[in-house]
Amino acid sequence: MDRREKRELREQEIIKKSIKLFSRQGFLGVRMSDIANQTDYSMGTIYSHFVSKEDLLIAAAHTLVEDHQQMFRRVREESIPAMEQIISLVQGVWLVATRFPDLIEIENLSRMPSVWRRATEERVSRYDHLHEDLAERIRNMALEALPESIEGYAALDQAAQLELADYLTHGLWGLSVGLASIAQSGYAESQCQGTKEGEAEVMRFFSTNYINFLKGYGWNSDTPEQVFERCNQVSQRLLSQTTWYSPQRIGEVV
Repeated sequence: MDRREKRELREQEIIKKSIKLFSRQGFLGVRMSDIANQTDYSMGTIYSHFVSKEDLLIAAAHTLVEDHQQMFRRVREESIPAMEQIISLVQGVWLVATRFPDLIEIENLSRMPSVWRRATEERVSRYDHLHEDLAERIRNMALEALPESIEGYAALDQAAQLELADYLTHGLWGLSVGLASIAQSGYAESQCQGTKEGEAEVMRFFSTNYINFLKGYGWNSDTPEQVFERCNQVSQRLLSQTTWYSPQRIGEVV
């Protein structure tokens, strides 16, 4: 193993253990000295990889978002219509938000401009490109789903079709972030009292919002609730294949 490979492995170890600390103590509750103690590396070694705690936060978020990217890739391999691929994907995002608020907090903080300013430009750029890749994947799903799922799509000219795909992509992303924020706030769960029936009600909260959103774009399904239930099974299975967001990790610090 050469020096470059050793450095990469050391960096990944630091990132993994930092995610554990951020998860347990929160970003503000962790000092770089805590990272050094957890990894048994010197402060100099930590700073040779990450110029600041914010730089390390973005690296941690990048690792977590790569799990989302893997799910994006796997959902495209499913033998289901493109619209169901989209629904499976956003359901996976919702499940992650409700099950792992500590990890989602890392991702949310990493998007703050104040964090970017204290991180290296190279790391921010790589992270930004990762999000651009995810957005392009959703857009491609939308372009495939629209003609097979949306009434009146064929009557639109190419420019209008592309514009609709962009609006749908941004809307899906925005609704996912908004619903995830509600889930993190505890509002949805507080309305359902934490029971098993309440968990089903939380899922209805999610699916009803998405069904109404898609209907607004002209999605026509005779059994939308059944579609969402099928897609929920897909998202559960795909999440079980991730590193950080597997259902088996609920209640434990990974």
